[in-house]
Amino acid sequence: MTKIKICGITRTEDALAAALAGADALGFNFSSKSPRQVSPDTARDIIAGLPPLVTPVGVFVEHSPEEITELCRYCGLPVAQLHSDEYGAEQTLKITESKIIRVFRPGPEFSVEEMERYAKQTGCRGFLFDAFSLEMAGGTGKTIESSTASMLFERTRQIGWALLAGGLKPKNVAHAVRLMKPWGVDTASGVESSPGIKDHKKIADFIRAVRDADRLLAAAD
Repeated sequence: MTKIKICGITRTEDALAAALAGADALGFNFSSKSPRQVSPDTARDIIAGLPPLVTPVGVFVEHSPEEITELCRYCGLPVAQLHSDEYGAEQTLKITESKIIRVFRPGPEFSVEEMERYAKQTGCRGFLFDAFSLEMAGGTGKTIESSTASMLFERTRQIGWALLAGGLKPKNVAHAVRLMKPWGVDTASGVESSPGIKDHKKIADFIRAVRDADRLLAAAD
């Protein structure tokens, strides 16, 4: 089944609604540049109340490797999502407290070979493809061009596991899953009533749409 990550969690009630609806992972954004920024203390409190099989993921944009390691330890984050091109192999290897999801945003300067080199140098096997934007690192609501994304997922299957992000919402996620067959999907703005405030019905509809797509893919096989 396609893994589902609900990102930009800032409130306990939203985290529990996502977990009860069937989310596999929840994202906690620590970037001061994000309208979904969460404090370490708030994230820690929310994470402490999560069911045991729901994975919390820390999202980092401008933190140093040492700060990421400390935040993951303090908050109880087993996974760190690195959402900036500044996190090269050397910086990634300094993060010692968690597994890594490295975000790549296919844009003018992106190359698949760069991603493959990064994987080889770091041992990283988790990737997320998000829409490119000069204004924001993530949560833009923009989508990735489908042929580009399909190529990326085909290449990534040879080295690890990749999630699709960028403009996914209840009305389009099933089509994206059927077309691109990602290992997982990630949404933030697509299930919100306002930045950082989740719409519980949209969360449930999003997860239901992914599972419907999974069933269609399984039947086709």
